[in-house]
Amino acid sequence: MRKIHVLLAMIAIFSTQIVFADEGQDMMSVSKSCATVAHACKKAGFEREKGAHKKFWVDCMKPVVLGKTVKGVSVDEATVKACRADKIEEMQKELKDLQAAS
Repeated sequence: MRKIHVLLAMIAIFSTQIVFADEGQDMMSVSKSCATVAHACKKAGFEREKGAHKKFWVDCMKPVVLGKTVKGVSVDEATVKACRADKIEEMQKELKDLQAAS
């Protein structure tokens, strides 16, 4: 009986970590250059919320990383290139993981 209680307690502890995780954790895995671009987008009023008028990824982050200019967003060209390289590396790792799963 005690083992069941311990097991249930452990399940409860590990499952609640997801509930209390915040968006800040995602920024831990983001490179410094991409964090700079993201900060510039947020400062210009782009939001991640669903239904936002100025969409963070579609209207700001993606165009900037692809080398396009976005009104109100000013980021150093070297920072953008570093972020693009980091994104490419991240996508290549994900692709390898997907290919390995096949």
